[in-house]
Amino acid sequence: MRELLLLVLLLSVTCAVAAPSPSGKYADAVLEAIRGMVAQLDTYSRLAEMAAPHVATTGDLWLAGDRGFVLEGLNRAGGLMLVREMKEAPAPAPATMTAAIPPLPVILYGAFTPDAPGSELQSDQAEAVKRLSIGRMVLPVTPRGIWPNERGVDIGDMHSVDGLPLGAPVVSAHLWTFTAELVSALTRLGKLPPMYQSVVVPGGRERNAGHLKLQWEPGPVEPIREGLLGREYLARVANSLRRLKVSQAEKFAEAGRLAADTAAAGHTVWYGSLGHLPPELPSISGDPGLVKPLAMSNPDKLGEFVKPGDLILYVGYYEPWGPWVETAHELGAKIVTVVSGTPERRAEDMGADINIDGCWAYGDAVVDVPGYDIRVLPPSGVVASAAYSMLMAEFAAAR
Repeated sequence: MRELLLLVLLLSVTCAVAAPSPSGKYADAVLEAIRGMVAQLDTYSRLAEMAAPHVATTGDLWLAGDRGFVLEGLNRAGGLMLVREMKEAPAPAPATMTAAIPPLPVILYGAFTPDAPGSELQSDQAEAVKRLSIGRMVLPVTPRGIWPNERGVDIGDMHSVDGLPLGAPVVSAHLWTFTAELVSALTRLGKLPPMYQSVVVPGGRERNAGHLKLQWEPGPVEPIREGLLGREYLARVANSLRRLKVSQAEKFAEAGRLAADTAAAGHTVWYGSLGHLPPELPSISGDPGLVKPLAMSNPDKLGEFVKPGDLILYVGYYEPWGPWVETAHELGAKIVTVVSGTPERRAEDMGADINIDGCWAYGDAVVDVPGYDIRVLPPSGVVASAAYSMLMAEFAAAR
C-alpha cells in the first residue's frame, strides 16, 4: 500500500511538472506553427520564384491588409528598403505590353484574423479583393478560408490558444520567411535588394541613408539556394521563443499575478509599447481586452493617465524609449518591461518591478547574406507579439 501511494504521488508530481504554464502553452502553439512553416519552405520558395522577376523589374514590393501587418514590414530593421505601403492599388501592367513576362506589381497581403476590424479581406469585401488581383500578383498570407482563391501560403485555421489569437506572431513569421526566400530568389537573378540596419545600432541611421539611394546593391551578387535563408530565419526565431518560454517563465507568471492583483484592487493595468507591430496588438480582433493601451511612445504624458497603484505592462525594443520606469515609479505605479537589452544595459537591468528579457538579438537581425555588410530579417515582431499574448495568458489565468 505504501509503495502504491508513493507511485501515485510520483505520477502526480510528474503530471504537475509536465503541465505547461499559460504563457508556455501559448509559446508552444507558436512554435508548432513555425514547425509547419519549415515544412512549407518549398511553397515560400515557389512563390518567391514567381514574384522575383516582377520585383526585379518594378523595383517594388507592396504590403497591404491589416494595419499591424503593414507596419511590421515597413521601414523595418533587417527588412527590405523597396517595400511600399499600398494606400492605393498600384496600376496594373498595360494590356498591350509585348514582353514575354509582363511585369506585375507584387502585393503581399496579410491578415491576422478572418474578422479583423478594418481588414480588406472581410467576406463582404470579397469583390474588392478580386478586383485588386486583376493585373497584379497578390500573394495572400491569411488564415485559411478567407481568400477567394488558393494562391499563397496556407497558414491553417489559426485557432486561438485559451482565447488568445495566434495571428500576430505567426503571420509576422510568414512575412519574414517569404522575405527571406524573395531575397534568395532575387540573388539568383543577379540582384541584391538594399536592406535596413536598426537605427538604434550605432551608425545604423547613417549607413541606411547611403543605401536608400540605391535601387540594388552594387557589385557581383552571390546566388543563394532556395530554402537556405528561410530555414535559418525560422530556426533562429524558434530559438528565441524557446529561450523566452523557458528562461522567463517565472517572470511571466509573476507579472500575471501582479496584473491580476492590480485589477482586483480596482486599479488600471495599462499597456505601453514601442515598435512597428507591438502598439497594434491590443486592437487585433480576439484580444481579451485586459489592458488599456497608452497611445504614446514617450512617457512625458503618463501623468495624465496613470494613477498610484496602477500597473504598466511595457513591451518595447532594446530598452524603454525614455524614462518609462522612472516616471511610472514617480507616479506611484508599478511597471513590467519586456525588452531585449543592449550591450551596455542588460534587459534585467531596466529597473522595472519585473524585468523580462525579450530574448531577441541586439541589432534585430539574425540571418547572414553572403557578401552583405549587415545581418537581415528581424525576430522582434514575432517574439514581442508572442510575449504580449504570454503576458495576457498569465494575467487571465491569475484572475
